[in-house]
Amino acid sequence: MSTTDSIREFIATELDCSVPPDQLTDELLLIDERVIDSIAIFQVIDYLESEFDIEVLDEELLPENFASISAMARLVDGKGQAGS
Repeated sequence: MSTTDSIREFIATELDCSVPPDQLTDELLLIDERVIDSIAIFQVIDYLESEFDIEVLDEELLPENFASISAMARLVDGKGQAGS
């Protein structure tokens, strides 16, 4: 499973997602569209760290790193992780 698919599945199944899974595209602005909020971002961070065996550093806690599924995947993949 790709990084984006894994993140999409997590958001669709584990968060209280108001968007149907077929509309949860890689570029959907998750914060702007209120798909995720500040609490959900921390749930996503926990997921990313455990699923992809990475550490999200304090300086990476920027809205642009969590704005979309593709932004989160870039953050993960940029740490040299292709998935688990």
